[in-house]
Amino acid sequence: MTDRHLLPWSFDDIAAFGSRPHLATHRLHEQPMFTDGALAALLDRLPRSVVHPYTMGDDPTRVEDWRRGAETDLPGAELLEIVARGHLWLNLVGIDAHDRDVSGLVDTLYDEIRALVPGFAPIRTSATLIVSSPTAMVYYHADNQPNLLWHLRGRKRAYVYPRSERFVSDADLERLVAGATAEELPFDLGYDDHAAVFELEPGQVAWWPQNSPHRVENVGGLNVSLSTEHWTADSARREHLWAANYYLRHRWGRLPRSTRERGLVPAAKVAAMRLGRRAGLLTPGSRGGARPSFAVDPTVASGVGPLPDLPAG
Repeated sequence: MTDRHLLPWSFDDIAAFGSRPHLATHRLHEQPMFTDGALAALLDRLPRSVVHPYTMGDDPTRVEDWRRGAETDLPGAELLEIVARGHLWLNLVGIDAHDRDVSGLVDTLYDEIRALVPGFAPIRTSATLIVSSPTAMVYYHADNQPNLLWHLRGRKRAYVYPRSERFVSDADLERLVAGATAEELPFDLGYDDHAAVFELEPGQVAWWPQNSPHRVENVGGLNVSLSTEHWTADSARREHLWAANYYLRHRWGRLPRSTRERGLVPAAKVAAMRLGRRAGLLTPGSRGGARPSFAVDPTVASGVGPLPDLPAG
């Protein structure tokens, strides 16, 4: 058994890191920065432009029910109370760039992972703090780069699906990686028969291979999680290859014949893609965020109210 300040990982945890869906333990939830008072103070000092509210429906097949809310200037303690009783999901995006305490924690985490996992050498990292209601969920989607879900408060259920053509088509993955579409993917409830299902309690971290489709349901209590994302030479190579295949398919009308990530042909495709971007001939997609369609409203049980009328003129 290997023991570190925050990561008491076993040798099996270390061997599984990044290579297969896996659940391990951590001690982040013991940090005082995740109490109600500390979270309220964090919300008050963050620029509200990085606090992204969302709401959703109750059917995991209806991704169109996922909606973004307008920025809110409600005090942190009140906002936290609304989330605890409502139907909301707050993404505190890029929080490590805005808060010194969280940044230091993320740095410590990745220093410990480097020490534990042979050859792990991230190029850069980022973090999003997630604060969400007891019944909130995130729809079936895939992420561009590898990430880890560090669970801190409440209970979550994560479904992780095989990274194969049946669960995410090559064309959909190309669009996602190239930034031409949102992260959400077509979903069928029958996929659940093939999912690895993790019941996350505070003090557990889940991960899965890069681009693996997944979805998340909250199953009890105010949920608080830290999602960290990291780039490595291998993950960046995979991103560039799939983006190159997107350009082959959609800009030059050629069907990519291979998703091999190593060798002369993949290297040539990636080099051509990079040169094209530098020359301005190939531009990343403009995925952007959804336009706000609701306001966080303390007078509504769900916390989801109408947008205020804008003044004329």
